[in-house]
Amino acid sequence: MKNIFLLLIVFTSTHAFAQTVNESWSRKFTPVKVSQSRDSSLKVVMIKNDNQERQPACFINGMFIKNIGLIKPEQIESINVVKRDTLIGSQKYLGQIYITTKGDYTPKFISLAELKYKYTSFKEIPVVFTIDADVINSDEESYLVDENNLLTIIVDTLKTNKDTVKIGLIKLLTKTKKNIDSRNNIMIRGEDIELGSAGFLMETSK
Repeated sequence: MKNIFLLLIVFTSTHAFAQTVNESWSRKFTPVKVSQSRDSSLKVVMIKNDNQERQPACFINGMFIKNIGLIKPEQIESINVVKRDTLIGSQKYLGQIYITTKGDYTPKFISLAELKYKYTSFKEIPVVFTIDADVINSDEESYLVDENNLLTIIVDTLKTNKDTVKIGLIKLLTKTKKNIDSRNNIMIRGEDIELGSAGFLMETSK
């Protein structure tokens, strides 16, 4: 009888404890519906070039390159980071990054200025460059791109409020999967000029 009594006490205590735990668990994790409001108000962002964060100086195969993003990861053999500030020209860079490409890949660097004179008729008018929709805010003489990684060059002319003033627009598209798929699936309006020796397509908007 004593054993049965003890067994009943244990069973009752365990059952009560289980109920307490279950109730506590239920209270703790009761689903709550949260309504989230999306911010759709107008926001104006003013970018001050003087206050931009300093970037590291990037060297590819020993050559100083301002845009490290043009080298694909699968083309890189090694990366070495040096935590030492570097002064190049009048610009100070935060640290140094040295990239060595694989032996079977040799970049073909060309400045934006050289590219402009090689593939466009823009000589005197100001020109805006973009790479994969990002505006290049840099000196076209010193900004280098890898010509082997270019897929498409789109050349356009922008009119200002004065008919006599025009601005050239050169859009560079690199050989990303997204750009390759888009070019194969979508026909961009313009006059296509195939550059067989360069290996990429050039389009001049009418």
